[in-house]
Formats: sequence, structure tokens, C-alpha cells
Amino acid sequence: MKSRFILLFTFSIFLFSSCNYFNGYKIDGNITNANGIKVYLEDITDINAVTIDTATITNNTFELNNYSTNGIYRLRLGEDMSKSIFLYLEKKDNIKISADLNDLENYKVEGSKGSASIRQLNIDVKKYFSALDTAAFKIQNAPTTMKDSLIRDFNKTKDSYIQFLKNFIEKEPNNEVACFALNYLGDFKAEEITYIIDIVGKLHATSPDSKLIGLWYAETQKYQQQIEAQNKGGIALNTPAPNIILENPNGDTIQLNDLKGNIVLLDFWASWCGPCRQENPNVVKVYNQYHAKGFEIFSVSLDQRKDKWVEAIKKDGLIWKNHGSDLQGWSSAPAQTYQVQAIPATFLLDKKGNVIAKDLRGDELEAKLKQIFTEETSK
Repeated sequence: MKSRFILLFTFSIFLFSSCNYFNGYKIDGNITNANGIKVYLEDITDINAVTIDTATITNNTFELNNYSTNGIYRLRLGEDMSKSIFLYLEKKDNIKISADLNDLENYKVEGSKGSASIRQLNIDVKKYFSALDTAAFKIQNAPTTMKDSLIRDFNKTKDSYIQFLKNFIEKEPNNEVACFALNYLGDFKAEEITYIIDIVGKLHATSPDSKLIGLWYAETQKYQQQIEAQNKGGIALNTPAPNIILENPNGDTIQLNDLKGNIVLLDFWASWCGPCRQENPNVVKVYNQYHAKGFEIFSVSLDQRKDKWVEAIKKDGLIWKNHGSDLQGWSSAPAQTYQVQAIPATFLLDKKGNVIAKDLRGDELEAKLKQIFTEETSK
């Protein structure tokens, strides 16, 4: 795990030109071990960071005076990108920075509450990343018998770190600094996409003119549009699966909702469906692998003849209990609800009954279940 922080989204954006009179920021720097090094103040909302001001460190000091719009900027010392300090600038800010180039992480900043918040965030994040790096190193070098326990420890630290970031974001009074903190999710951003969409929407509603928040908002909207396009014509991912009530071959009532608390594969099939019958051995295989760990299957048949349906269940060895059908073929009520247009059709549900994947078969289904139950074990 690398202890670095990368902006998730970067795009081109128009920069305001300087005013004829000075009403902007002033940055006074005192940087030891840096004489002769050039300082760059950069707008980082462009696909390539745009330099808006420069100075050269002389006698350990530099000064920047210019106009800027409010926002997050990067102060880069020299050509090494890692030698950077992130600042929040407002009009008429008078910021003082002191640091040692050889120990830049411990810089000090005065005259800007937003910049001070970023500095404190860096300090706190460094502690978490140190703990995560240590935990990851232990996992990498541990014998197999100890890995599960160490993975659980890593996940606890990770969860604690993510919660820390969420607390920071929700308590930070400066909306742009709060949005900037999302960058620190790093590799964990994919599993927090729902949170990111929600919090960015709230920040954008409060600060619609922010460049940085606007870029994040545009990306979350694009992501949602892609998901909507993917889900068009069917049950959407990350939404509750509609309940299904059917009779099993014995005439007893079964309900999909009764399986909440388990990982569930909702499987639409039929005895007359060749691809379904070819896939059934794979379904049986994963059932046998993961049933004891909390995996269930709810099979919905689009058969019209009960005898053919029952015969196929027995012949294919579909040993799970939850088989249901209204014997209406393509007019089956559950098939209409789920807008099933071809079979086999599957929906994978999490323990809360939400759809988390569609139409997984064979190796893809097995890989997804392995991932789910490995993560369950490590919690």
C-alpha cells in the first residue's frame, strides 16, 4: 500500500485572469534547506496542473502575491511532485508557511483555516496509513495459518480509517476542503461509491459555484447515468429485490424475502431451456461450496408442465429447497416483475435483499461468491 493521495477526477477548467488591482492572496514562506529552489502555485483542477504564480526561495524565504478564485491549490517546491503542500486560498488571505524541505510533512501554516484543516488531515491520515502499511506487511509475510486473523485486523483498521474520513468530511465547515478529503479514500473509493455520490450531492447543493465540487459532482452524475443505462429495462443494481411468493412442487408457499440474512442467487430457468440445463451443474457446484457459509438459491421456473419441471429438478440434482413456479411460462408473474426476457437469468442478492449483480454464470459466479465469502470471513 502506497501512502500517497491522488485526485480522483481532473478536468480542464477556465482560469480567471488577474485583476488590475490587488485583492487576492499573499503567501509568505520560510523554507529551510531550499535556497535557490523554485516555488510553483498550481491550480490542480485542470487535467494538467496550471501554474498561476511562481517565486524562487532566497535566504530561506519566498513571497507570492496574486489574484485567485477561492479553492484548493498546490504549492510545489521544486520539480519533485512529492514536495508539495495543499492550501485553501481565499481572497485577501495572508498565509504564512514554515517548513524544512527535508521534513516537509511537518510544515506549519497560519492565516487560513481551510489550509490548517488540510494540514491536520494530513497528520491524522499519516497515522492511519502507517497502521495500514504495517498491517498489510504482516499479512504479506505471515504463514497461511495466521492470514485470516491478520486480514480481519487490517479490515478493522481500514473501517476505522474510512469512518474517520467520513467524520472529518461531515464536520468540516469548509465545503471544498471537505470535498478534497474524498481524495484520501484512495483505493477504498470503489467500495464507498454510494457514500461519495450522496455527500458530493449535498456539498454541490450547498456550494454550486465551487470548481472542485462541481467536477466531483459531474463525475458522480456521469457514473449514475452509466448505471441507469446498464439497468434500463430491469431491476436496478443496489436496489431491493422485489419479493416473490410462489408454490413449490408440493404446493407449499415459499417467499424470497424469507431468505434475507443469506447471500441469495435468484435463478430464472426452465426444464425446456437448454442453456439453463447446461448451466445447472455450475449452480449445483457453487451451492455445495457455499451453502454452509450462508448461500441460498431461489429458483423460479418458467415451465408450464409441472411434471417436466419436477423431473428436471431431480435429474439435474437441484437439491436446494426453494423451487417455485406459477406454471405460466413467459407470463410468469415474477418474470414480469423482474422483466426477464431471456433465460437463464440470475440476480445475486446481498444479506439485506439488495441486488448486487446480474447474470453471473460459471466462473464469474464462482469468483464473485469467493470474493463475498472471503470478505465475510475477514470481518
